[in-house]
This record gives sequence, C-alpha cells and structure tokens, in this order.
Amino acid sequence: MNVNAEHEWDHTYTINGEVFQGDGSTASDVEVKIDCSVGKSEPSLCEENLGRSERTSMSGKFQLALHVHSTDHGLRLVLDIDGQSFNHTINLNGDDGQQTEEDRTVDAEFTLDHDVSKMGMYIIIALVGMTITVPFLYVIRNSKSSTNQPQVSRSSLKKKASTSVEMARCPKCDVKVKESNLESHLMKVHHQSESKAKELAESVKDE
Repeated sequence: MNVNAEHEWDHTYTINGEVFQGDGSTASDVEVKIDCSVGKSEPSLCEENLGRSERTSMSGKFQLALHVHSTDHGLRLVLDIDGQSFNHTINLNGDDGQQTEEDRTVDAEFTLDHDVSKMGMYIIIALVGMTITVPFLYVIRNSKSSTNQPQVSRSSLKKKASTSVEMARCPKCDVKVKESNLESHLMKVHHQSESKAKELAESVKDE
C-alpha cells in the first residue's frame, strides 16, 4: 500500500446507514446531515465536515463519508435525519484496539419517531414522468403533422390546377384550347377579326 492510499483511508470515516419510518417502512428521500448546532457534534468534527449531507435512496439507504483524524476516536457525532437527532460515537479502533482501513466503515440503522412526508418523492416521480411524456407527445405531434402535410398539399395542388387552367372548345373546329388562348386561336387559325374572335370567345365562356 502506498503512502497516499494509506493517508486517504486514515482520514476517512464512512457511515452506511438505513433509515426507517415510525411504522417500520423505509424512509426514502430524507436528508441526512451533521448537526453542528451548539451542544451537538464535537466542534473538531464540524470544522472538517460542515455542510456535508446526503439523501436516502428509495430503499431508505445512504452513505455519508466524513473527514476524520486518528485523534477523533471516541468523539460524538450527531446526525440530523429529517429533523430528528441521532447520536453516533466515532469508533476508529477495531476489536484488537488497532486502527485499520476496515474499521473506517460502519453500518448503522436509524428509526424515526414519525412518518416522513411523501411530497418530495411525488414531485420526483412527477418530474420523471413529465421528462418522459413531453418528448413522447412532441414526437407523436410532429409525426401526425408530417403525415397530414402531403395530403393537404396534393389536395391544394389538385384544386389549384382545376381552377387555374380552364379549357374551352373552339366553336369553329371543336378543338379544346386554353380559355385564355381562344381569341388568339380564332384569329390565327380561323382568320377571324379581333372583334369577331372576341365575340365568339365570350359566347363560349357564357355557355
């Protein structure tokens, strides 16, 4: 073991905890922090760990890693769990009285005298649900829009084609030509005068 690794474990104390509600069920999403108010945790522990906190998982478990020194053995640590205080004594010595790396991890259970609020958990579930649902609805909406858009376009084009290009039958040769070209057709092909061609074209439009 190198010096740095030894120094690291020598300054670490980890509490693997599990929190239960008053009815015996696990307490999920509750805050676990060090209580550094007057008369609570030893000042030396607070100096190194002020502000450290964790939240319990859905199964009520948490892992709180603290910075300690070998001289902190036997000091009192007070944990604030959902507003309730729990005393914990820092034990750095093993059964043989020696301080080893294995002694720097402890398992502990904490039982609250009350049931915790489920509001935080409900909010998390709602946010997760929204995160999944909103993009899903967005994809469906875009999918429907892309499916309907070509149909609208084809319908519009068909309507536009049927209304913008009007055909007329020539009264002289019975050939269909564009309505806008009928006068020119009568003048060039059938040698009608401009006034006569216009008159014939108007009569066809009025039919």
